Amino acid sequence: MPKVTEAHSAARRQQIIDAAYRCFARKGLNQTTMRDIYGEAQLSPGAVYHYFDSKDAIIQASFEFDYERSLAIFDAAVASDHPLQALHDLIDFFFQGLASAAELGATRVNVQGWGEALVNPPLLATIRRVLDFYLETLTQLIRKAQGAGQLDPALDPQAVGRILLSLYYGLELQKALDHEVAIEPYARAIKTLLFPATQST
Repeated sequence: MPKVTEAHSAARRQQIIDAAYRCFARKGLNQTTMRDIYGEAQLSPGAVYHYFDSKDAIIQASFEFDYERSLAIFDAAVASDHPLQALHDLIDFFFQGLASAAELGATRVNVQGWGEALVNPPLLATIRRVLDFYLETLTQLIRKAQGAGQLDPALDPQAVGRILLSLYYGLELQKALDHEVAIEPYARAIKTLLFPATQST
């Protein structure tokens, strides 16, 4: 029997998560069944259960995916010698990712997931870990930009990080409710409002 490669396993997991996202967006987290998911993924039940033993495991993995895909980008941003530019690039990354997520239906899933997390401690722990990681990285970047004389040193770095996250998740909620909400002008406005003296375009 041919050996299954790590890349193949990762691709199969992603195929299942993407299929689950589409189901969750259409039917909701609670109404979606495992049968719905393996039907949407066009896989056998055994193929899906090989990677995920339950719907809850798929929900958990779907929220961990955002964290995993952003690790390298956030690490590179913190290591950058140009912290303010790295911060701008991260904002672009966030909002470009939101546009892709909206096409997949992930914005609707995420909003449902926040509600589910209030009564699902493992999911809450996952979401809190992701939020803490984002906040810590943004805080580090803002502090570095202040140290480089690129941002007002009087600003509270963590508070600014929370503002950025609040603005991002606020737009995600709006996008879930109204698909016509435009993302690009929103992202530009955020950078202009928070960093007016640095805008060159």
